Amino acid sequence: MTDAEIHWRDDRSGQVISRSSRPSEQTLSLLRETVWGSRDTRYRVLGIGEKLSRLRDPSFFVLSENGTELCVFVLDHCHKSIKGQVCGAYHFVMAATRPDRRDLGLATRMIDVIRPYAEKTVGRPGLGFAYVEETTEISLKISEHAGHSVESDISLQLFSRLIPARDDRAGAIRDTEHRVVLRGLEQLYSDHELADFEASFRPEETRVIRRDGQAIASVQVEPLNWEVVSMPGFRGRLLLDVLPHVPGWNRLLDLRNLKVLRFGNVFFRQGEAAEFFALAESCLAENHARIGLVMLDRNSSVLHSLRQSGDFGLLSRAMRGNAKLHVDTIFMDDALVERLKATPLLVSPADVF
Repeated sequence: MTDAEIHWRDDRSGQVISRSSRPSEQTLSLLRETVWGSRDTRYRVLGIGEKLSRLRDPSFFVLSENGTELCVFVLDHCHKSIKGQVCGAYHFVMAATRPDRRDLGLATRMIDVIRPYAEKTVGRPGLGFAYVEETTEISLKISEHAGHSVESDISLQLFSRLIPARDDRAGAIRDTEHRVVLRGLEQLYSDHELADFEASFRPEETRVIRRDGQAIASVQVEPLNWEVVSMPGFRGRLLLDVLPHVPGWNRLLDLRNLKVLRFGNVFFRQGEAAEFFALAESCLAENHARIGLVMLDRNSSVLHSLRQSGDFGLLSRAMRGNAKLHVDTIFMDDALVERLKATPLLVSPADVF
């Protein structure tokens, strides 16, 4: 890591904590091999290099010992809007420790170094935030040590179709539709905070569905690839150990190389929430996928409208998940903090998950 900055050193143990804007090969290897989750579904993230390339302004904090990396924290600097005020923010994206060096306090030592760096460089007012899966005990412990003043429940809403069909009305967004969709997003999520539509909008990943030549719904699509390592209970054994031996099953659902489409910046015109389901299914068909994922605040009016307007599919009824969005405010006045506590918080497609 040629641009590495040393932030802490212990000559006796040979341990060093450094920060770099680029991941080393050791960092990439550690993240590739990490199994995420603990009490529930456990999985590896495939294509980690491509995922990290989506970060906006990354920092890779590494604790190494005599040149061997033991623990890695990935942060991403960005900006979020609260009551119309743009605030600097750090997204705590992921953390990983070598399996043979866990439970030795390395993550705690890292946090004690990273926190003052983030407070110094984030800007005023600022915030740090992390999405913490409720079943990931290690992440919960790390988040609790880091501290947070605001907490929100995020629904991990699955969308599934075993044999998805394309919709002829769906297609890529046109240049003339960019501002229409952005204005529509601002209106649809006007009661949410932490918006960043201008920064997170990627036209090349956006699909729309039209009626009479007008965009009435849109989604931003990011393919995710996971290798599911284990799942709890009878259902898990069935999906991982039994069904893969059924002829043709892996063509429908291969949990060892599971493609999931993350749907972000979900937009629909008033009264047109049902069109999301036609568009999402068409996106699955276009990408040869069977499963989609929508991340919205549990109290979001958009989530409530969607759940009342269509069927998310069989897997959504069989598998339900939630994450905690933990927000740590920095030099923020009480009015902004109370606003964060009182309103739904927006999950940006630019927040790598």
